[in-house]
Amino acid sequence: QEICEARGCSWCPTDVTNAPWCFFPEDTPYGYSLSGNTEQTTKGWRVTLNKRQALSLFGNDISPVVLEVEFQTKDRLRFRIYDPNKERFEVPLKIDSPGVTADEADYEVEF
Repeated sequence: QEICEARGCSWCPTDVTNAPWCFFPEDTPYGYSLSGNTEQTTKGWRVTLNKRQALSLFGNDISPVVLEVEFQTKDRLRFRIYDPNKERFEVPLKIDSPGVTADEADYEVEF
């Protein structure tokens, strides 16, 4: 707990299995935030994320990035994060999915 709080993180013990006890608070200068509106696609959602501030945990940060969320089955969600301004290699893996709607899925997505 001391190490967590010394980093400026929030400490919150929980009984939820596999839930982190130490995490960045919502107003942290690290990470990314939504930029603009969420765009609904035929398979889910697309949003643009911008780096919050100049602080970096790992270096070589990319901003903006695009997050695509695809509802694949009732139990499977696919997300893809990529640089919209620079093409990169992606493993050519085709995963067929029946494509469910958010109402049919056994999970929820919030932005």
